[in-house]
Amino acid sequence: MLDKEEIKIIKVLILYYLSIKSTHGYEIQKFIQTNHMDRWTKIQSGSIYYALNKLEKQGFIVLKEEIGSGSKARKIYGITDKGRDELKELVNKELDSEICAIGSDKFIIYPMLNTLDKEIMISQINNHINKLKDKKDYMEKWQNIKVDQNTLEVERISFEMMIKNLEYQIKWHKALIKEMDKCVMASNEITNLIANFDFSNAETIEASTNDSIESLKQEILNNPESASEKLEELIRKLKK
Repeated sequence: MLDKEEIKIIKVLILYYLSIKSTHGYEIQKFIQTNHMDRWTKIQSGSIYYALNKLEKQGFIVLKEEIGSGSKARKIYGITDKGRDELKELVNKELDSEICAIGSDKFIIYPMLNTLDKEIMISQINNHINKLKDKKDYMEKWQNIKVDQNTLEVERISFEMMIKNLEYQIKWHKALIKEMDKCVMASNEITNLIANFDFSNAETIEASTNDSIESLKQEILNNPESASEKLEELIRKLKK
């Protein structure tokens, strides 16, 4: 049984992928595995087909065609207008969520930032920062009330962890606003990569793909004017 957090991130990834191109579940699964998303988030790639079936029933995606037969048959899905609206809603909600764990879904949200309006995103993130600041002020107030020389160390550390967590969340979101243009630029290039490469053919090149994607991201950040050339080079390499 999938928990709510796993369903949410699989749902948003499927809708994101299908907003770029129509494809089958196996390609999306291989994209997740190639980028090792299933190792450090709640994503379980085997749940893709369950999620596709559910999304189809909800009207967010539609079966466009079926290729092949038997065990090798692949169902090609496309996103609906309802699905595009749902994608925007899910990305918006994720921007307003707290980072609660090392494997927070928000750490992989930046490739999807080109699905939203920049000014709306910045406004929403600033609102979220204000909420985090209010929560930090509240926790510091209770820390002053509850913690004294007789307080158990475990309780003292609990307050310190909660406050430090909020401080880092605030810093992370401020950095996201500061680097928003670069993040959107990287997001556009990842969109182009997905549009031009079939990740279901990635079995034999997973290690080199990871290095290449990381190299592409660094090239975009450090030398934006050469990003398109680097992307074409990467696509040529992947298609060999």
